[in-house]
Amino acid sequence: MEKTKVCIWLDPDLHQFLDETKGEELKIPQYIRLILKQKMKTAAKRKPKAITDGSDPFASSVISVNMIPNDLREYADLIVEWWAVRHRNKATCSTSVSERIFKKLRTFPPQGKKNALEKAIAGGWKDIYEIKESKFAKDEQIVPKPKYFKASENPMPPTLKELGLDKAMNGESS
Repeated sequence: MEKTKVCIWLDPDLHQFLDETKGEELKIPQYIRLILKQKMKTAAKRKPKAITDGSDPFASSVISVNMIPNDLREYADLIVEWWAVRHRNKATCSTSVSERIFKKLRTFPPQGKKNALEKAIAGGWKDIYEIKESKFAKDEQIVPKPKYFKASENPMPPTLKELGLDKAMNGESS
């Protein structure tokens, strides 16, 4: 392999840094070569990002109402608003993801679709989740009303005097 000689001029602080970090067994040129080889290896490991040609309409943060299926059009405004939130949070935005989300939304009850989208927008969620009723909310509806004692509805129990026990309670004999 043919080598090329390179001459570099270093600032005093860079020279001092190289001298301190290279270790005793390496010379400065060897250390610079080592740094460059490590940099080459890490650059080779990285995958270059695929350049999108803009063919996927769902890849942007803004989608139009026309892109939403007809059966979900009544929630189109919420879906468009949530898609921007999803894109801002660096979630994958593509046609296949949108189809998965539309399929998932179709399984929700009508009011559940609206609730799920509103919660996803408010919470900044990357996905849509079905909102289920709380167990505690059901318990609150079942709680029986407390019974209050009303003297007018209940007869008064007999007094000790009426029973003839008033003298016995005071320690007197009859």
